Amino acid sequence: MPIASVGPNEGGSAPDFFYDSVDRTGSRAGPESLLPECIAEAKRMSAKKVTKSAPVQAAILKALIRSFALLPVRMAQSVGALVGWLLWVTPNRLRRTTDGNLELCYPDLAPDERRRIARASLLETGKTVAEVGWVWFSSTEKLLERIESVEGEDHVRRALETGRGTLVLVPHLGNWEILSRYLQVNTRVLALYRPPRIAEMDAFIRRSRERFGAELVPADRTGMRRIVEALNKGDGLGVLPDQEPLKKHGVFAPFFGVPALTMTLVARLTRKYGAVTVFGYCERTAKGSFRLRFQPSPEGLDSEDLVEAATRLNGGVEECVRRCPEQYIWSYRRFRTRPPSELHRDH
Repeated sequence: MPIASVGPNEGGSAPDFFYDSVDRTGSRAGPESLLPECIAEAKRMSAKKVTKSAPVQAAILKALIRSFALLPVRMAQSVGALVGWLLWVTPNRLRRTTDGNLELCYPDLAPDERRRIARASLLETGKTVAEVGWVWFSSTEKLLERIESVEGEDHVRRALETGRGTLVLVPHLGNWEILSRYLQVNTRVLALYRPPRIAEMDAFIRRSRERFGAELVPADRTGMRRIVEALNKGDGLGVLPDQEPLKKHGVFAPFFGVPALTMTLVARLTRKYGAVTVFGYCERTAKGSFRLRFQPSPEGLDSEDLVEAATRLNGGVEECVRRCPEQYIWSYRRFRTRPPSELHRDH
């Protein structure tokens, strides 16, 4: 069964197209019902990400990615950690966002402990970036050799066997690209794709991600039709649940006790399609290898109360993050959009 994957590199808020294609009586809608809502939303999404020509930048990026692919993974991680250390010791937006997020989410932690997590998070983020070339170009055998263990894989297997459709919820924790590559060993991964900002990187990224069986589909009429066909057959969908959606497709729900604009996609798909949900993430170990973990999602993700469903979704993300907070991408601006009540209070 193919698993469709959606995230910041594959389409941002685009998954919200799917619930517009579901008949309000609860029956599954066909691909043709995607219009005109799907096309209009695809245009809005594309407008958010302007593509430009930058051949020199593209050549440098390609050379860097290929160079990292040639390094042993431990060496690539060491270089990435150095980049992360530079982010830690120099003033920059990523450092400021990391510090601010940790202060909001862990207000009771001692300042020294928050600083320890912040420093570790930036180092781990650098490793994740440096591992891209290795993940994209390593053989399946080499990649599997670096996976120390897989916990809870039976949760995914049982979910797929139900034939009801499966949502694999993958937070920005550790290296989520490795989890995708692992899933490709036994199944085809379907991914919604937006062209990168640099036009010359488009074909390179497509070829790299499709090398081992992933199928990248565009965020347009054709892509939406392909995704809906997969869902209608009871196949899977991968979602990065901590990605901020468009405001019209999200609700504010607590994330570590702080109101955060949270997607309603998961609630709508589980309720309309009866899909089974599973959380999964890929944790980097002290030896430079990886540990994959899959676990059941909390009850209530299909609640008709979208705030309640979003609260449960964020609770599932929190549960994963608390197991290895050092590897969460705290530099992501998760609290960028604020609820109207806070805006009114500030004035």
